[in-house]
Amino acid sequence: MRAPDSRAVVDALAASFREELRCSEREAASLGTWAKARVPRIAGTFEDDPEDILVRLRDPRVFGEFVEPLLRSRRLRAKTRVALADRAFDLLPIPRDGQAFLVGSRAPQRLLAIAEYLAARDAFNPLHLLHLVYAVFLDRSLVTNVSKGTRSAILATVARSAGSLERVCALYATMHLASVPPREAAADLRAILSSHGAPQSLRRLLATVVASEGRPPAWVELAKQEGLLSADASPDEPQVVAAVPRVHPRVATLARRWLEDAAGR
Repeated sequence: MRAPDSRAVVDALAASFREELRCSEREAASLGTWAKARVPRIAGTFEDDPEDILVRLRDPRVFGEFVEPLLRSRRLRAKTRVALADRAFDLLPIPRDGQAFLVGSRAPQRLLAIAEYLAARDAFNPLHLLHLVYAVFLDRSLVTNVSKGTRSAILATVARSAGSLERVCALYATMHLASVPPREAAADLRAILSSHGAPQSLRRLLATVVASEGRPPAWVELAKQEGLLSADASPDEPQVVAAVPRVHPRVATLARRWLEDAAGR
């Protein structure tokens, strides 16, 4: 079977980008060229069929790896770069109808770097937060796959974004604090608890969960409410025990002291 013409492959990919991103023809053509060259390498295959490449671009991990370097490209308008970052989150699954989230993780390894790009442009929204929480629940290494500056910036963004999603923010913050080194976790927790940008109710909820020092009930109840765990899950079930983030005792002590101080005010 004859391989598709290289120009035809690029044109097919460009048409897809133009439709999905509403970008200019010039940008779509550039994206098509880049996708033809880079996606097969990311996916570990050398297929030259545009349909194959389009299918792979629907895989969140492949698309995220393709997109993240492009967020620094001056050949794309800021609006197009934001659309690419937004698309990386749109491809991620989230729980439906209150069911527990049990599917395997396919999140891009540098998802938090993509989130930081959106946050720096005031484009990080509650849906991005939900996707981020579910992705990190399935793969805690996402927190440590990026630099300390990036993950701390995202934690601060999450704390400021609480609004009606305080439980979600507390879940994310606890997973973050349990994933990073104790000294970093303590500094990050202090920053949130002393931040005027984080609602007092969120700070109290987070401190309460962290103060439990890995004992399941508080965190498990939040996870059930937000669909991370099934409603009838027992705290003693192995999969639940494995899912509960364990913060360092030093961090838990910091949270308890903050609660004691807050109660005395």
